[in-house]
Amino acid sequence: MSTYVVMAPPEFRDLAGDPRESDRLLFIPDRFSVLAFVFSIIWILVHRMWLVFLGYLALTLAIELLALALGNEATGVVALTISLLFGFEAQALRRWSLERKGWRVVGIVDAANPAEAELRYIHKEAGETVPDEPQPDLPPRPVHNPIVPRIGSERVVGLTLGPEPRQ
Repeated sequence: MSTYVVMAPPEFRDLAGDPRESDRLLFIPDRFSVLAFVFSIIWILVHRMWLVFLGYLALTLAIELLALALGNEATGVVALTISLLFGFEAQALRRWSLERKGWRVVGIVDAANPAEAELRYIHKEAGETVPDEPQPDLPPRPVHNPIVPRIGSERVVGLTLGPEPRQ
């Protein structure tokens, strides 16, 4: 399960009015972002985080120039370290960027995926309870009843037939 931060745009009122208002909410996970780790600059540009983009370029340039002064082997290690750190902090920077644009945090939800997070948040706002994990319908366990193999009226004992006990 992941924790999702629910963010609403500046003009968002509440869910009680128009049900289409829930489509405007963003559910931002609070976890490591693999896409931000692998494609840092593209991820920043897709999410329109212009100040973060400028800061990322300035930081990367400064550290790369420092790494070039130290040697060629350090350049790869430094680039990997920058990408790894950005992968861990990408979602927090995304929340910060949205808050600067006027978005606000309206809730926090624990869920396995964004769709479940949206359901949990809407049910929570409506005052309904949502079970943590749905329990599958399991068939009842059979009562322990040993099977006694028979051939005709004879009980099979091992590989031989044995007499049936009288009751």
